[in-house]
Amino acid sequence: MFLRRFNVIIILLLGLAAFGFVTSLITNPMSILKMIVVFLAVGAIFYFLYRRFLAKRMGNMSGQFQQAARYSKKKYQTQSRNVTKSKPTTKSSFKTNLKKTKKRRDHLTVIEGKKGKKKNRAL
Repeated sequence: MFLRRFNVIIILLLGLAAFGFVTSLITNPMSILKMIVVFLAVGAIFYFLYRRFLAKRMGNMSGQFQQAARYSKKKYQTQSRNVTKSKPTTKSSFKTNLKKTKKRRDHLTVIEGKKGKKKNRAL
């Protein structure tokens, strides 16, 4: 019920805006052009202020992303260069090749826990 009422209100507002735009276009077309120029100028000022002051405070996330992307690209390019062209394999050479081509996951670490020690629980 609320959603239907909300849609009707939005349609009425858009209709009134279209009616006002067409009326203004017919009666005074220069005012629309002036309004567009003012809107673009205010938008450019806000964009400049945002880029100049607020973007520096937020941190340079895109720079950090680009740095991580370069690191990842460099890392995986060196791994792809190490892969040799495939030769006809036998069972014994297949096993040795399998051992050579296993990837090392350097970014995964094991955190040692206290699995052997029992918790001291109150009963």
